[in-house]
Amino acid sequence: MSPAARRTVKKSRSSPKRRISKKLVIIAAPVITAFLVASSVTYALHHTKKAAPVTRKPQSTTKNTTVSPLAQVSQGTMQPLTGTSSGLHTDAGLAQIVNSWQQSHSFTASIVVQELSGSLRTAGSNASASMIPASTYKIYVAYAILHGIEQGSYSLGTVTSDGNTIQTDLNNMILNSDNDAARTLGFLYGWKNINALLQSQGMNNTDLYNYVPPSTQPVGDKHTTANDLATAVQKLYAVKLLNSTNTQLLISLMKQQHYRERIPAGVPSNIAVADKPGWLSPADGESGYTENDAGIVYGPKSTYLLVIMTNGSSTQPLATLSQQVYSYLEN
Repeated sequence: MSPAARRTVKKSRSSPKRRISKKLVIIAAPVITAFLVASSVTYALHHTKKAAPVTRKPQSTTKNTTVSPLAQVSQGTMQPLTGTSSGLHTDAGLAQIVNSWQQSHSFTASIVVQELSGSLRTAGSNASASMIPASTYKIYVAYAILHGIEQGSYSLGTVTSDGNTIQTDLNNMILNSDNDAARTLGFLYGWKNINALLQSQGMNNTDLYNYVPPSTQPVGDKHTTANDLATAVQKLYAVKLLNSTNTQLLISLMKQQHYRERIPAGVPSNIAVADKPGWLSPADGESGYTENDAGIVYGPKSTYLLVIMTNGSSTQPLATLSQQVYSYLEN
């Protein structure tokens, strides 16, 4: 057989195979297509069943009510305040001192003690109660006047309605607890304006406006809380109320104030205390007594603020608590 014939035979033998392959492709194609479609549907159904429904959590209309560490102390919770950004935490031993002291006296008392350095231990009792500040309110007036100076409203040399300079009235108000000087400065800034200024700094439970215009004589009492006084003292120390110059001025005056029978009497005589006491008695036209003090104690190991407000009739209980707190924090 010739080569040409052999090639012809080979071609004729291979032709049926190719025809069979084409038939298989034609037959298999729909089957494969159906299989792929079914697989896609199964995959989609399978994953649709597993997919969690998308829901949106409704936005809460309630404002953040996180209570600051100091406010928690003021509420008398006496729970450890660990984990706060400030590091402030209630100390069980300090809380026991405050509670035992209060239980040993029949009068009402509001207390805040808070370390400003070191371990930042704190304790308090009844510190959100509204109390008569007596002359401790003069810390607020001094802050307002110095704030006004920083705002350019006046200067330390400005002459007030009583003929004194602001510097003189400020000295008399803090060093001597002079009521006329405090009244002059309070009216200069405006009592309602002082209230608003304090509120802007978080002291929301203080009301110094106890006047009925046009009279400049007070009607009833001013009111504040130990918590608000502690806030003022803490922010003053932290230079968050006034600039550094005016902060140093006010703290220096408080260190030199003349009435040392309360918080200063409870610490060694060589320890600096920047405080502002206040007191009232029936001799002042009150129905009872008020004995208060608020300030900073600069101990060798611990610098701390202490606010004590009472309706007790003597200074000795305040000095006693001051001594107990100092001894605990310094040991």
